[in-house]
Amino acid sequence: MDLESELRKAMAERVAGTSASPSLVTDVKRRHRRRRARMHAAAGVAAASVAALALVPTYQSFRAAPAGSSETARPTATVPASRPPERPPAPGLPASPPSKGRPEAGASPNPEPHPSSGAGTEPRKPGADGVVGRLPGWITYIPGGLTATGPCRAARDADRETTTCAWRGTAGWVEIALVKGSGFSGPGDLIRTPGVPGRTSVRGMPALTGDRADSARQISWLARPGVGVTVTAQGSAKDQLMRIAEGVRP
Repeated sequence: MDLESELRKAMAERVAGTSASPSLVTDVKRRHRRRRARMHAAAGVAAASVAALALVPTYQSFRAAPAGSSETARPTATVPASRPPERPPAPGLPASPPSKGRPEAGASPNPEPHPSSGAGTEPRKPGADGVVGRLPGWITYIPGGLTATGPCRAARDADRETTTCAWRGTAGWVEIALVKGSGFSGPGDLIRTPGVPGRTSVRGMPALTGDRADSARQISWLARPGVGVTVTAQGSAKDQLMRIAEGVRP
């Protein structure tokens, strides 16, 4: 309402009187100033309320993270109240695998099966493929296709004991004699071949070798003092005579 309207209203209120009051103009101006002041005050209160409402979300976001945290300015994801948020794994550490299949605390994992060590499971010795029957513990190689003629035979005399083992088959035959005792000082006391034997070695020990009259080949050596060995082979087996001798470990 402007000044002219106020004046008209005041004059209408005073029209009933015979004369106007000297303070009419002053009264009209005072009433106009009061109304305008009230309008300005109401507008200021409304503006302050709007500003306060706008600051409430910002204040709450500042309180959600501690001072100095890098997450202050980032909006937080909505997390259900029934479940806390999962923490990401630390840098450099592998993520933990799912719990499916993981053994419970205190429970040991299933042990790996190990082969049983029964009496009938003695491992086959190297190089014994194709040999019928088990080899003695001090013999590690016999050519394939040979069969033991029987158990090893032991013979005793006054100063020595001789154990003889033999195999026969399509590859020929092999005979190994192990001599223990006294009465021999070198391989020359063990070999039984005509002519002059050749010299060789078996696992670093001096040995003598030669051919017999029946086309067999023989080699003799001392494995250690008081223990001598003689290996005789015929047929294609004699081509592996040195390998057989290297496999004798008395």
